[in-house]
Amino acid sequence: MRKYWNVSGYFKDDKTEFSDYIVTNFNDATYDDEDIFFYGITEEDMRLSHEDDALDFVITSFELIETI
Repeated sequence: MRKYWNVSGYFKDDKTEFSDYIVTNFNDATYDDEDIFFYGITEEDMRLSHEDDALDFVITSFELIETI
């Protein structure tokens, strides 16, 4: 099942905050490619997002916006 979330967080390198970015758990998406911030992230990944993981950003909040 493909899911899309609206996320907020910050970039690790300079702590710049972001909000209203769209992420999805699949690498293929029904949204335009330029609308997707990150592909292949799961709800579990977002819940466990922290400074020491492999991503360049930390997700501080997320909200499910669509399931297909």
